[in-house]
Order: sequence, then C-alpha cells, then structure tokens
Amino acid sequence: MNTISEIVTNESPTDVILWLARRDGISHPRLDNLYNRHAWVNIGDCLQLMNLIKKMIDEGLIQQGGYGYIKGPNWREPDFLTQKKYVL
Repeated sequence: MNTISEIVTNESPTDVILWLARRDGISHPRLDNLYNRHAWVNIGDCLQLMNLIKKMIDEGLIQQGGYGYIKGPNWREPDFLTQKKYVL
C-alpha cells in the first residue's frame, strides 16, 4: 500500500481534505476519484463527500479557489502531519 492509500484508509476524511488543500488545492473530480478508488472508505459515498465539503466550507476550513478546494481562513494542519505519522 502506498502512502496516499494509507492516509485515505487510516485518517478521517476531514484531515485528508485538509492535507490535500494545503498547497495548490485539489479539484472535486480528483477528490471524488480518490475516494472512489478506495471504495468510499470512511466516507460512505459521493453524497456524504459533498456534504462534508459543504460543512468544511461553511466552517472556513477550506474554500473554493483556483482549480478546486484550497485552504480556508480557519484551515488547520491535520494531526497526522504535525505528528509526522507518514513519510511524505
């Protein structure tokens, strides 16, 4: 299993999205595809992903910009990054 697969499988979807939004952001199709390839682990289905995205936008954790979702004004670094849990 590669590092991205480990992160998607072992971490909360909120933390995964925060991690992916931290630099250049991630488009919704790429995010949807990432969870689809991992059998919607920890998220259920695309509707739950859309609901989570909306909640994260409402909370200011992420925002839409550029080519997709980027860091919002209330963005925080995911715990697994601060703990250096994975070699990235």
